[in-house]
Amino acid sequence: MKRRAWKSSLFSGRTDGYCFLSFGFICNYFILYKMIFAPRKEEDPRIVPDDEQYQEFKDETVEMVTALMEREYEKVSIISYDALRLCGRWYEGEEDKPTAILFHGYRGSAYRDFSGGSAMLFKKGWNVLIVDERSHGMSEGRAITFGIKERYDVVDWVSYVVDRKGKEKDIYLFGISMGAATVLMASPLLDKSTVRGIIADCPYSSPVAIISCVMKKMKLVPSLLIPFVKLSARIWGRFNLEAESASEAVKKTDIPILLIHGEDDRFVPCEMSRSIHEANPELIRFETFPRAGHGLSFMVDNKRYNRVVDEFFASLEK
Repeated sequence: MKRRAWKSSLFSGRTDGYCFLSFGFICNYFILYKMIFAPRKEEDPRIVPDDEQYQEFKDETVEMVTALMEREYEKVSIISYDALRLCGRWYEGEEDKPTAILFHGYRGSAYRDFSGGSAMLFKKGWNVLIVDERSHGMSEGRAITFGIKERYDVVDWVSYVVDRKGKEKDIYLFGISMGAATVLMASPLLDKSTVRGIIADCPYSSPVAIISCVMKKMKLVPSLLIPFVKLSARIWGRFNLEAESASEAVKKTDIPILLIHGEDDRFVPCEMSRSIHEANPELIRFETFPRAGHGLSFMVDNKRYNRVVDEFFASLEK
């Protein structure tokens, strides 16, 4: 009896140890998931990041953001395919002009990311819809999915504009950073007769690629951590991080694309846009901006940026 009791106690100890280790692994999974995919409460969009590349344009940025925040808009919303309320700001333009739908970056601010680009469109008299992507700003959501679920939200926002303005009115999509990757991932799901063109500014080639890139900069080992990242996305976010990528999506679309990237981008390497361009060079026009950091091509060379965009629009009218 004593021997059996001793054995029972020994195995119980082992079981407790295994349970403790398993609990530790689960906690680590969840922490990793929250670090990468959890929403972040929007800060004042007039606060410019401390990075020297952004501080160089601080005064201009604050001025443009303030002007956009003070501009009158209509708050609009849709219900996503998975029952989230997604919100945006509608700026009414001239009746016969196209509509631009704008998608911001990862944990970014729609106000800050498009303070310059929207002003360019307002001058043209366009209708402008600036979206708060899921898990950002006014929109609901518990996870940022790097474009995997957001690509379907793009389709829903396009449908909203079609219902509002009619099928005969042209729509253009603009995205920056994650928003750029998202509109590219959505492109095979869209109809060229409705969405005439896409402008993608500094997109990443795939969700896994950008997460791995950031990990390397943090002195982490992606080959060890990425399997855990993908698993955590499936468990708590209920999505497959490899379900789509910008590089693969552009092979399956016929919508013309203008790809823009700063050559001094220290967050999303310019090489990622280069790989996207190489995936479908006949469809994609690729423009790089020397000395421009992440999402700063517009600020570094405003005149050329506007010219490139205007040339893209003109090419689609032929």
